[in-house]
Amino acid sequence: RSLFLSENSISADGCRGLAKLLQGGDAALTSLYLRNNQIDDEGVQVLAEALQSNTSLTTLNLRGNDGISKEGMTMLLTL
Repeated sequence: RSLFLSENSISADGCRGLAKLLQGGDAALTSLYLRNNQIDDEGVQVLAEALQSNTSLTTLNLRGNDGISKEGMTMLLTL
């Protein structure tokens, strides 16, 4: 299952909602596309925390979110 939410002005608040979806016990989402939104390091931190308990997601596309710094990318790479 894939969810395409590119170019929707999603920020850290939106990431909190997505985190609930990703943490769901029966989360079957395999791909999440969040290109060209307003996600920053705070949003990445929320997503990274949710992904620690997620075993189904294999693709996360965050390209074009200019608010994500090297530290933010590092949060994802350490998962």
